[in-house]
This record gives sequence, structure tokens and C-alpha cells, in this order.
Amino acid sequence: MSMNVAFTGFEGGAERFGIDPKTYARMEINSINRAGRRIKRDLLVEPMSAATGVKRVIFNDRIAFRPATSNVPMGKIVPSSHGIPARSFRHRSFDPDSTGTRAKILVAWWNGEKVAAGFINPLSKRRLPLATRSEKARAVRAGTRNPHIKRYRYSWGAVPQNAQAPSAAALMGVMMDDGRQAQAADILAEEFNIDLDKVLF
Repeated sequence: MSMNVAFTGFEGGAERFGIDPKTYARMEINSINRAGRRIKRDLLVEPMSAATGVKRVIFNDRIAFRPATSNVPMGKIVPSSHGIPARSFRHRSFDPDSTGTRAKILVAWWNGEKVAAGFINPLSKRRLPLATRSEKARAVRAGTRNPHIKRYRYSWGAVPQNAQAPSAAALMGVMMDDGRQAQAADILAEEFNIDLDKVLF
């Protein structure tokens, strides 16, 4: 999920305000870029970190803001779809299996908790969220080598890997409701009005 930061329905603004079109276009670009950085920080990174316990620096790295330019007068907020290590979240084990050595991972999420892929050993002193070995169906076509092998098996030998929780994109998808979209629009209007006041007054 990405989010555009742009003015819509504001055609002819330069003429209405009596501002040179080049100056007006520069005002739009500047205000879009300031608003985009504010929206990323205030409406995404900060509340995401507060909800999940993931450090702000991680979300800052996982959410990119592509600034508007004179050629493309629209900013874009693009979250990464790569999973974030479950250990980066506030997390806990839940519902151990019959052996007592494997339990589901629950990570802090937007307005609640979410199950992450992998397991925690409740009997371990460190209780790290670990990834499970997995298999995936293999596409077998004409000319495929070793067509009798129907599945890939992913394994790491004797060294367990960190479990992965959902991505910044997944989190952004559940938190960006109509109310937060309206807040983003208000931030954009506020930033534009700052520049407009400087030109008119």
C-alpha cells in the first residue's frame, strides 16, 4: 500500500490568487514535500512505533517518502513489504503445543495483537521468536530440471533463524482509515497555507 500526497481539484489556483504560475507551482511542490515528511513522521512512524514497540528508526527505514518535483508534482509514501523481525516488536508466546516446546508468537499490532510466522520455545531461557522450516510448491513445466521434485524445502541447518512479523506495508494498510486520510489532507492544506500567507501578506 502506498499513499499519494498531492493537490486535487485545485486547478486554476494561480489565477484565482493572482500569483505567478511558476511561483504557485513551486509553492505546491514545497508544501507537498513538507507535508509528506510530516505525514510520514506524525501519522505513520510515531504511532506505528507506539503501537508495536518497534523502534522509530526501523519504520523510518522501512517507509520511504518520494518527494514531488516540477516534472511530477506529487509526493508518494511507499512502505516496504518485507517482513520485520518479530523480536523487534513487543511480543509474547501463546498456546504451546503438546510438547510444550513450541508456542505461537503474538506481536503487538494496531489496536491489538497479531500472530507472526514462527514459534517460541516457552522452556527456553531467552524465548526468542524463531522461524519454522517451510516448504513451497515448485512450478514444474516442460523442460524443468528434476521434474520429480515437487516442492522446495527451506532449511538453515543447525542454526535457527529469526521469525518474521508482518511488514510496514501491512501495518500501514490496517491503520490508514478515513480519519487518518483526513488528517493527512489537513496537514497538506496547513503547509500550503503557510506558503500562501508568505506570498499574499
